[in-house]
Amino acid sequence: MKKNDRILALRKAAEAMARGEFAPDIPVGDDDIGHLGKSLKALSSHLQKQAERNQSLYQIMVECNLNLQLIDVLNHIYESFQEHLPYDRITLALLENDGSKLKLHWSRASYDKLELVTGLSIPVSDRGLHTLIGLDQMQIIDDLSVHLQKHAKSRLTQAIAKEGIRSCLICPLIAAGKPIGFIFFSRRKKNSYQNLHKDLSLQIASQLAVIIEKTQLYKGIKLNKLLIAQKKSLEQRVTHDALTGLLNRSAIFDILHKQILRAKRGGFGIAVIMIDIDHFKTINDTYGHPIGDAVLCDIACRLTQSARSHEYIGRYGGEEFLAIISPYNQEGAIKAAERFRAAIAAEAINTGQSPIPVTISLGVAIAANEAELDEHLLLQRADDALYRAKHKGRNRVEVAH
Repeated sequence: MKKNDRILALRKAAEAMARGEFAPDIPVGDDDIGHLGKSLKALSSHLQKQAERNQSLYQIMVECNLNLQLIDVLNHIYESFQEHLPYDRITLALLENDGSKLKLHWSRASYDKLELVTGLSIPVSDRGLHTLIGLDQMQIIDDLSVHLQKHAKSRLTQAIAKEGIRSCLICPLIAAGKPIGFIFFSRRKKNSYQNLHKDLSLQIASQLAVIIEKTQLYKGIKLNKLLIAQKKSLEQRVTHDALTGLLNRSAIFDILHKQILRAKRGGFGIAVIMIDIDHFKTINDTYGHPIGDAVLCDIACRLTQSARSHEYIGRYGGEEFLAIISPYNQEGAIKAAERFRAAIAAEAINTGQSPIPVTISLGVAIAANEAELDEHLLLQRADDALYRAKHKGRNRVEVAH
């Protein structure tokens, strides 16, 4: 390409970037013009990543304005920023009891066997915690191994060591000028965070603090305990099955509908798993309906305990359950179904009489594109897959074709 043509191409590339087009045809080479082309190409890549990052931040505000649950916003954060921040786990912790305790309200990781589990409360006075966080300033910890050695008896330190976390970016959540909690970005690799990561994490933290304040999650902690109990009791009766405590049919269908809408907006797939107890009629006939009810409750408990934060379990009816997993691909959905199956088959159910071995059969349907994101189609495909699992011998997982 001639010199004048190359200069013209570089000028057009710069004009394209000014319009927000970040993939123009930029000529490069080893001379001065070529080096300028390389610089423009690097600038184009940087601007494109910055635009994608800003779009993800904007989406947080959109989700907030749609009045979605906090867990949906947190899942969006986890799914949207992996190209801009290095993490394999994000944790949300809020201060309670006038700031004397820090409670883990949500976490999500790319690995299993979490030690820092939701619901864990740690006194702020815990020396291991006290050396990790500052109530009003961001911190980057490059190598947690030194901290682990100094505070080996700390409950928090022990959990961190078991998970293998080695670096952490800790952002305080500030509302009305006061700290209400923290969002932790962590990784099982040393020296993962740099100063360039601070700006983005601070923007995420500031928006998340606004959302938490808007949904009154933090204010709800301070409400009168009696009012909280009454509210929970009413919500429980409306949305949960009276026997098993799982989401009832209406509630799990409502979640399915909302997750399908969310999947269409986000451009990802979801999975539906139909679950049925094998030979449940025989259990009722042999041991009686009270024992059958106890078996239902034990299975519901095991399914709940083995579910992840983005997996919803409900009672579909009778001895059938429904799991909704969003977002998920086929491989992840099969792993989740096998996890549920193993949780039931691993140990016989003790009902006060002789232990009763129980298994379940599961049918999995995955919606990988928008055309398949139809609740009736998903349920029908999952039910067909469940029928095949029963037909092939039970205690197995079958995937819809």
